[in-house]
Amino acid sequence: MNELDALVDSARDAFARAGTPADLENAKAQYLGKSGQITELMKGMGALSVEEKKTRGAAINQAKQSIEAALTARRQALADAELQSQLKA
Repeated sequence: MNELDALVDSARDAFARAGTPADLENAKAQYLGKSGQITELMKGMGALSVEEKKTRGAAINQAKQSIEAALTARRQALADAELQSQLKA
């Protein structure tokens, strides 16, 4: 499952580079949006056998959860940074 690990790492990097909430939402769309990479992987599961769907689906869901966790953490970090800058002002 190197492909999924690489996808999760790529998402984490993109989220870390996002300097504003808008940048973060744009990065999120690349992975979790309507035509995002995770969504495209899920669409491709129709051609798989039942057994392949189970294992591949579980792996994709795990990757999706990891990406969502990274997204939530980055959102919180950006919100904390904004709060700190407001408190200093």
